[in-house]
Amino acid sequence: MRTTLSIEKEPAEPDSARELTSFGGKFACTIHPTVRQYDGNRLREEKLLPFAESARATFAGAEWHCALRAQPVSSRDGTFDLELTFAVKSGFADSVGVGVGFTFGDWSIQNYVLLPAAVYGGNNFDVLPLKYPPLWRQREQYRLDMPVTITDLPRLSDTSHLIEQTTGDVAAPCFGFYSPSRRQGVLIQTPQQTSFGNSGLFVETTPDSRQAHFLVTAPAVRQYRQDMCRRLPSNDRAVRWEAGDRITLKLRASFFAAPELQTLFDRFCELRKDLNVCERQETLPFSAAYRIVEEKYQRDNWEERAGYFKVSPLTRSTFEIADRPLCFLYQLGWVGGGQVTLPMLFQGDDRARQRAWRNLEMIFDKTQAPSGLFYGIGDGEKFYSDGFDRPWPHNLHMTRKSAEWLLFAIKHFDLLRKQGRPAPTDWERRIRRLADALARIWENFGQFGQFTDIETGDILIGGSASCAITPAALARAAVWYKEPKCLAVAQASAQKYYEYFVRSGITNGGPSEILSAPDSESSFAMLESFVTLLEVTGDQCWRKASADMLRQFATWVVSYDYRFPSGSLFGQSGVHATGAVWANIQNKHAAPGICTSSGDSLLRLWRVTGDALALDLLRDIAHGLPQYLSHDGQPLGPKMKPGWMCERVNLSDWEGAENVGGNLFGSCFPEVSLMLTDIEVPGLYVQPDKGFFCAFDHIVVEEVSHENGVLKLRLTNPTEFDADVKVLCESSSACQRPLGLNALFGARTIHVAADRSVVEGFA
Repeated sequence: MRTTLSIEKEPAEPDSARELTSFGGKFACTIHPTVRQYDGNRLREEKLLPFAESARATFAGAEWHCALRAQPVSSRDGTFDLELTFAVKSGFADSVGVGVGFTFGDWSIQNYVLLPAAVYGGNNFDVLPLKYPPLWRQREQYRLDMPVTITDLPRLSDTSHLIEQTTGDVAAPCFGFYSPSRRQGVLIQTPQQTSFGNSGLFVETTPDSRQAHFLVTAPAVRQYRQDMCRRLPSNDRAVRWEAGDRITLKLRASFFAAPELQTLFDRFCELRKDLNVCERQETLPFSAAYRIVEEKYQRDNWEERAGYFKVSPLTRSTFEIADRPLCFLYQLGWVGGGQVTLPMLFQGDDRARQRAWRNLEMIFDKTQAPSGLFYGIGDGEKFYSDGFDRPWPHNLHMTRKSAEWLLFAIKHFDLLRKQGRPAPTDWERRIRRLADALARIWENFGQFGQFTDIETGDILIGGSASCAITPAALARAAVWYKEPKCLAVAQASAQKYYEYFVRSGITNGGPSEILSAPDSESSFAMLESFVTLLEVTGDQCWRKASADMLRQFATWVVSYDYRFPSGSLFGQSGVHATGAVWANIQNKHAAPGICTSSGDSLLRLWRVTGDALALDLLRDIAHGLPQYLSHDGQPLGPKMKPGWMCERVNLSDWEGAENVGGNLFGSCFPEVSLMLTDIEVPGLYVQPDKGFFCAFDHIVVEEVSHENGVLKLRLTNPTEFDADVKVLCESSSACQRPLGLNALFGARTIHVAADRSVVEGFA
């Protein structure tokens, strides 16, 4: 079989096709260059251009020419590099843009359309048009079998036939689809920008949904831009052309056989870094960043009265309970409340450790509900159903929060045992009760749901992958308490998650305020669970599940160094966006790190399987974190105090064009992700017998020698801050053994002074 690409002339005629041959099956695909004139942001007229060398076309008052250069990519089967140069030969044209369209016939609404971090399965889901923050608030709306539900977001459906995005709306400038009926896949890549700015990525289906057009435009001119849950008119505009003006669009189109949907994600991960640059830069070592954040937590987040760390330094919140402002907001999970104490106990100073212990005492003494679950929010004295703008009705509880707490409580217990201070018996009893409560939810409902009744443990809203971390938590509980039932539930639930969510390419519902839209948090939680089960059971079915989920999670991770506006905060600071993790398809920002995790399961997965993608993702995510930390050496805007990290890495204009690379307004969960990274991800990983090493920290590492089983490395710290680099050194054979919890406790640490080098040996 061969792939056939028809290049349209004007008009398209049967003998006008130019065939490009590659492996992968025969595609009904026509490629056509186009010029488009707009009234403001509305398309007024469009014209297809011919390709013949002598051909000219008149449009919008100018004479146009388009030249095509097509070249097969030798390293990528079924892949072509296309360059289309548009030029004005005479005249001038106002408000015009150009584009390259790919038209696919024999289209089906069942085709899975992917725009990384923006569109999954064409976003063809149920729609509930709510204002932010969206939530099902009426009891009669609650369903155990809640379908995937989104707000009014760009989508392809029976009633919506156009998706308008820009290269700033996606984790990688790429889009494509999988056809289950034809068992084929297509991915089209483009650079982020031309001289006109970001390019457009449009997908449009005909009213009968029998034909689809994938269009890359320069510049991006959308009629509407996405603003959280709303559509707003965009400020996009086309450009004026004069004789002699020209622009070249560069694309890479990949056509491939796809026996299953997973092939689309597999191929995406092979090519996601092909066209756009990512360059490593050393800015702030993990250890220096940790000290800055820990000091900030003691200064800004500690609530002495009730003895806990607030989720935010702000002294007031939008919560109003019984006419009394809930001034000292505590949250258990999701944004780090039950996680932040772990790094402080691991390596904090005396004050930090004492306060972390008090924080844990508050959680264990005051926050377990009658159901066995733990309350999600409170003020240190009283605790409530979950909420965002206010406590939610009907005792709604994000089950995810209790599951995350189960996982991290056991991490705490393991650490305390290693430190020679075992957890109180009552603490362990309460966490055993929590594990039983989660297992009981599964036994009663066959799922963990998105929201449960905090008092009874009954699921109120189900159907999503929100609680995908639970199999990992229960697997850890099974080992800690030697409880086979917990492991049985962990495996059964993870298998159902894989069949229902991973095989359909949708992981959704992680955050509390996106209804149940696709998101990165449930995606990573799913991966964490599969990796943990692979380690705990050794069952190789989890190896495949982990590999598949890894490649789906990769679609949420920024793959290149986005070019921020030069006047933006990130543009001025030289931020490299590679490794930032997009939130979800509704809240269109990336964030520093994973909410809320170090991502160490990526290292654990690589150790066991050798999957290079896992190591690459962790290197990007972990290494990128410190550059988003505001500190005396790099203050990130007037609102950001030292030690503060904001969740915003705005590549898109969802908060307005003026906030691309900006809108840094306060302190948030990435601080916890950074602290966890310093204690769970080694700054330097070494396998001396293989001569292999990988630096995650902000250091430069070079091999000096490798002989007689000793690997000598030069560690250089080019930053302005001293670095204490944690090292994980092991033989290649040791990788077949699970790494275990708190693996870096007591690890070798190498001090590298600012702007200095040291040579160290590893055996």
